[in-house]
Amino acid sequence: MSEKTYTHHRHERDKPNHEIEDHNQEILSELAEKGRESQAAHEATKDEKLEAFRNEAQNEALKADDLLAQHSMEEKREEPTHSVGKDLKDLKFARTMQSVRKDLSKPERTFSKVVHNRIVDSVSNSAEKTIARPSGLLFGSIFAFVGSSVFLYAARHYGFQYNYLIMVLCFGGGFVLGLLVESLYRMVKKSPRA
Repeated sequence: MSEKTYTHHRHERDKPNHEIEDHNQEILSELAEKGRESQAAHEATKDEKLEAFRNEAQNEALKADDLLAQHSMEEKREEPTHSVGKDLKDLKFARTMQSVRKDLSKPERTFSKVVHNRIVDSVSNSAEKTIARPSGLLFGSIFAFVGSSVFLYAARHYGFQYNYLIMVLCFGGGFVLGLLVESLYRMVKKSPRA
């Protein structure tokens, strides 16, 4: 190996300078050309890879959209077929009441059984929706208290007999007023605001 380098250097030494420079220029131009070719090839492969990545990302995005659409279709189709039925709710309610009643005293247990009876519960629920509205009861109670108090004061002050029907009439008037206020509130709440 050292012989080859020695002979190479000796040949270089024996050549005139302009030949060496021409030879070096040729080598430099060849290297520059190879560098340009390599850079062009690199740019081409880079563009190809970039385009391939874009296509792959596009395909993946389409797959994700398809998966989302499929998932939403499955959710629509998979409505609960075995929903919680009335029997299951009744069983859970009975077990809950039984576990709660264990901690109650004997009179409280009896009262709980009466209050949570199906008949009493259904009457209470229907009365809650129709006649026993909280707003009506509140306004009726306030009007009965204030009205009967004012009438009692007037009866004692002016010396006439107190009539107990006044309290019932004040309660009825307040109840009706309370229902009206509640219905007006609901109408205002439902109306679209411009």
